[in-house]
Amino acid sequence: MTKLKTMTLARSVGAVLSIVVAVVYTHFSWVQWSNWVTPSWDLGIFTQLAKAYAAFEQPIVSIKGHEFNLWGDHFHPILLVLGPVYKVFPSPFTLLVVQNLLVALSAYLLVVLAARFMHVVFALLLGVVYAFSFGIQEAVAVQFHEVAFALPLLVVSLGYLVRARAERNDALLARAALWAVPLALVKEDMGLTVAAIAVVGLGRSGWYHRAFDLLFPAQSSTVARRSFFFRVSDALSLLTQKRGIRTCAAVLLWGLVATFLSVTVILPFFNVGGVFDYTDSLDVAGAISDPLQGLLLMVYPWQKAVTLATLLLTGAILWVVSPLAVIALPTLIWRFLATNEGYYGTDWHYSMVLMPIVFCALIDVLARFAPETAEDPSVKKLPAHLLQARASARGLADKTYRTAIALLSVALPTFALIVALAHMPQLPLATQLTHDYSSASWQENLAQKKQALASIPQGTSVASDLSLLTHLTVNHEAYWIGNTSDPAPDYVVIDQENSAWGNNPIENPPQFAADTYQAPYTLHTQQGSIYVMKRM
Repeated sequence: MTKLKTMTLARSVGAVLSIVVAVVYTHFSWVQWSNWVTPSWDLGIFTQLAKAYAAFEQPIVSIKGHEFNLWGDHFHPILLVLGPVYKVFPSPFTLLVVQNLLVALSAYLLVVLAARFMHVVFALLLGVVYAFSFGIQEAVAVQFHEVAFALPLLVVSLGYLVRARAERNDALLARAALWAVPLALVKEDMGLTVAAIAVVGLGRSGWYHRAFDLLFPAQSSTVARRSFFFRVSDALSLLTQKRGIRTCAAVLLWGLVATFLSVTVILPFFNVGGVFDYTDSLDVAGAISDPLQGLLLMVYPWQKAVTLATLLLTGAILWVVSPLAVIALPTLIWRFLATNEGYYGTDWHYSMVLMPIVFCALIDVLARFAPETAEDPSVKKLPAHLLQARASARGLADKTYRTAIALLSVALPTFALIVALAHMPQLPLATQLTHDYSSASWQENLAQKKQALASIPQGTSVASDLSLLTHLTVNHEAYWIGNTSDPAPDYVVIDQENSAWGNNPIENPPQFAADTYQAPYTLHTQQGSIYVMKRM
């Protein structure tokens, strides 16, 4: 089969997979949405942001606090694209669909990339494992987050990195760097990922090797006679010689500057306290001053080691052989050096951006072991009998290479599939299948939530726990009941069975509302365990 036919087939099967992925995850999201499953307040927060963008307003997100500007929380200007989408489809469910489509698109792109280096069947297999990996499933289960926009950008950027080495194409190296540029607009920490991509790109360009030879030449070379200052100047001048090197150097600078400005200037400027709220959660200085302890903190508590082992196995272990594995370090470092234990595990959305890196690195392992195609010009000067002998030896070597690559391209996706299948019963898609949303108790509670929401007039301000919070964002000014400094809302909703209260349900909801907001409240309606209080 010709390369053109192979890629056409890859695009076709990739498109089919992307449709299946979009349908499966959108069905999953619809089951969650229609049954009022609310893992956290995040979907409500991003809904208020999208609603503000749709009205061409600043993202004032009352769930985070009264007059809270989300531009002071996280740096994600890429979410401006949600404005027109939400304008046409004004529902929190719209954001879930957008996230699922981004996952599906990245799966398509991964299959097309993998098909360049393995049989289409195994490229499809790798795409399936990626699309339903733990990092993707857990992120979809906890609903919308901005990092979903990073998925297709990462696959394209890293894909060009893989191809740049395999094809020795400087233009592809430049494309890899340029496709990484928008990642810095996804979230403030992604600028470091952009910088890591550029670092790997510079390695693929050969700049490190050439710069090292200039800085530390052999004693007998003419370069050694030049002063170290001039040698540094010569090494830096190499950054301007080729388009790929120039682009990677510029993108490296962009990634570092974007993170620095977002954390030290932009976020504090819009933050009500004039600071970056998450500075205290990361002890970088401590890790630098005590490297041994910093290294230990990358694996302890053991929850971190479990996450690392899961990542290792998900990528069939050998993905760490690729230089692309370095690109995962910024995300892993900020997660594991943080004081928030919620970042350490395999759940939530924190491993989503790692999945494209793991699988592109795995593809890179196959690509970087491919036989070299460039011919040495000096070979043409050899006698005819030596050329024939060399051709025979090269043919045998090429056959060995092809056999090894063929085995790897079968073994690695198969191993990844086995790991995924072993992990699948604990992942959200499987657990949702076993959850009985049709039970009488669940349906009764669902009906009570709907009746409670229907009793609250549209356009009013409402403070709620997670039970109704996301659904309130569409037609109400929703507040989270945990922010006790908010002004007294028109209505307060308390679900005594909500997990927010643990095993200590509120015994007197009207009095609790009055004490919390220093205003009189009366019981408006009670639907089972759900109390709706109205300010008097």
